[in-house]
Amino acid sequence: MPTILMPCRVPWMVAPSMGSVTLRHTETDTEPECTVVFGAGRMTATGRTDLRRVEIEFDMCAHARTMPLDGGGITAVYPVVPSYTGDMAKYLKWLEQEWNATGHCPSPGFYVAKDSEWIASLPIRVDDNPDNHYVVVGRDGYVELIARQFRWREWMWEGGRREDAPRAGPIVGSGQGER
Repeated sequence: MPTILMPCRVPWMVAPSMGSVTLRHTETDTEPECTVVFGAGRMTATGRTDLRRVEIEFDMCAHARTMPLDGGGITAVYPVVPSYTGDMAKYLKWLEQEWNATGHCPSPGFYVAKDSEWIASLPIRVDDNPDNHYVVVGRDGYVELIARQFRWREWMWEGGRREDAPRAGPIVGSGQGER
């Protein structure tokens, strides 16, 4: 079976136009540490997205890789299910309606893979916790990670450098991946 991406249930959307997707991956003796940071937005009451800094931490991230996007977006690499199939002129209205109805962005730029060919190609780890294949999509490339689960935090990003947002204000949202 081919790898299929499914949107992660998060209340924000990666905003590739607002800075790069940054991967920090460190091998340690006890647990590989991995964090992905990017600019994102949440749907506001006016139907627009605000600007936030989001940081995702991945537990037991044994593998990470980056790949370029050579046009066509992530759907040129992996099929995304479900995905919008209607008239592109109505896409933004659909996005707003789905986001407001569920509280989760239907096209967040953050996905979990089903039937991952990458996981299948790796040596089997013997333990009780299965790994997941995650994909975070930026403007010019994407990050893929194999990890147990994730948790995220977000800060308002009012301007200036993205990395300064945590010092400028409190965490305004957080959550973790659903198993």
